[in-house]
Amino acid sequence: MWAVGRRAAPLLAFPQMGDFVEKVVLRLREEGGFSRNRHYLALSSPEGRKALRIHRHLRSLERDLGGGCPVRVEREAERVCLRLRVRSGWRVAYLTPGEFRLLCTSPIVRAALGEAAASA
Repeated sequence: MWAVGRRAAPLLAFPQMGDFVEKVVLRLREEGGFSRNRHYLALSSPEGRKALRIHRHLRSLERDLGGGCPVRVEREAERVCLRLRVRSGWRVAYLTPGEFRLLCTSPIVRAALGEAAASA
């Protein structure tokens, strides 16, 4: 229920990831034993849920790139577009520059993207 006189904040007002979200995503990607149950309070906040969603998305892209899918990287003004040729067609993923930089922390992704990862 909304309080009188309050307006909802726009969802896409800040397209860049916050420091907390970026740190959580990095920790989730680097530490395999990072327990969601142990860190329930931090991950149940809106920022924590956003970090989990980004982590799962990046992990899925990393899995596809590690499987040898051919990929095209297109840089646009506010985002990076990855076009992966998968068995059933094309997978298109749009990432913010921060998300792309986090994706490129993986050696598997850097090997698959080659030159495009070097400029991340």
